[in-house]
Amino acid sequence: MAIPPIFVKAARQIWSFEWEILMNGLAPSDSNGNYKRPVNLQTEIQIPTKEDLKNRDSKQMPGLIIGKSCPWAHRAWMIYEIKGLKKSINLHMAQVDNEGGRWILDPPIKGCKNLQELYQRCGNHQSKRATVPMLFDPGNEPKSKSRIINNESAQLIEILNNWPICDVEIDLNPSKSKKQIINWQNLIQESINNGVYKCGFARNQKAYEKASKDLFLALNIIEEHLQSNGPWLCGKNLSIADIRLFPTLIRWEIIYQPLFKCSSKLISSFPHIIKWRKKIFNMCNIKETCDAEAWRKDYFGALFPLNPSNIIPKGEDITKIINN
Repeated sequence: MAIPPIFVKAARQIWSFEWEILMNGLAPSDSNGNYKRPVNLQTEIQIPTKEDLKNRDSKQMPGLIIGKSCPWAHRAWMIYEIKGLKKSINLHMAQVDNEGGRWILDPPIKGCKNLQELYQRCGNHQSKRATVPMLFDPGNEPKSKSRIINNESAQLIEILNNWPICDVEIDLNPSKSKKQIINWQNLIQESINNGVYKCGFARNQKAYEKASKDLFLALNIIEEHLQSNGPWLCGKNLSIADIRLFPTLIRWEIIYQPLFKCSSKLISSFPHIIKWRKKIFNMCNIKETCDAEAWRKDYFGALFPLNPSNIIPKGEDITKIINN
């Protein structure tokens, strides 16, 4: 039996109202429906010295907490692998709690079972959102108080690039490229890294179309630059600009195109971006930081307003996608 139109209309109105409530909590927007990412408040950054780190045992080393699905944490993880920071930073993997909407720590860290508890343990109650990535210092004495070093990913990857002890002496943020890197950061952060979320979390058609236009204009700029000035964004050497871009573009076919509606053009229509992406994926230990199954599980399973059915789609292996 056909559903009466009045019931269809009522159901749409109810769902639209509930969707707005859910989106207000998940992805705040401005009055025009454009997604606005919350900003982490900053505090003074205190980085342990090389001498301090040399005097610590492994359990007293600073900890880097990441989540496999988070692109902001992914770039910190990439720096960790490229620079070889395993001897002086302990890597911890947080898990997504889809029901509670928070990050779970299993095994617990400093007795904390979730990220919010650890933030509080580090003396933070209001100033910082409990997000990944987060670099914290447990202290070099048994009774010393733990503290947050940083949880803002753009700053954090610069901190990791300049970390006092590393196995690989490579500067991903050289002074000669600073101006160029800042210019790339301004484009990549807003139009691409945030741009995919502006598409996915747009509240109306106009907001979505603006975000999509800005996103693909930025991709065109990247494509044209790599064609004439590659192989990297700053020329001959890999830089922090490439690291900031990669986590978004590696998730494209798996997450952002199908779930966030980033579908104006196929990413395969940007051949120089595809070549650049493949080169990064196959360097160092980067492919080990790319877990497509975790991405599908967390994005499709956790973002209920975008995927109310909670159905997690099947997909091709990430290595086959990138290396084809």
